[in-house]
Amino acid sequence: MAEHRLRPPGMFRVAFDLPQVSATWPPFNTERIWARKTSAPYQLEVRNIPFFVKDLACGDIIRAKPDHDRRELVFDSLVKHSGHSTIRIIVRGGTSSRCGEILGLFRSYECPFEFTNVDFHFAVDIPGNVDYPSLRGVLVEMVEQELVEVEEAFIAPGHESQIGG
Repeated sequence: MAEHRLRPPGMFRVAFDLPQVSATWPPFNTERIWARKTSAPYQLEVRNIPFFVKDLACGDIIRAKPDHDRRELVFDSLVKHSGHSTIRIIVRGGTSSRCGEILGLFRSYECPFEFTNVDFHFAVDIPGNVDYPSLRGVLVEMVEQELVEVEEAFIAPGHESQIGG
């Protein structure tokens, strides 16, 4: 029996080819991200938080093109950033209680997050209205205490101006 994946109405998976940073990272060649149809042809709104793709955030508008050989939509270009930022966290010496603490921090800032299948690795969406300097200050302290590693995969101009970038 063939496996059928349910696709929410108006949603599409878009393939993003990933550059290899090392022999083991990222652990995939392609990241597939959910995106919602917009009124413009081949323009979609990103609906997942990217785990490996850089310079992309939830809500961004992208252009995708069909790849007939691969039988999927493939990322073509960025149309417009949404004002959201994306950060990624790896919890060092990960434990359930430490993860709970860190996730509680993001909940307190009303920042959605998603997990990968890689232990203690998650992606965080920072909406445009979040006080990023305050959140970033807490994260810097956690990095200095060697509790987490943080990657600022994409910092929106509004957040960047808040931190003096």
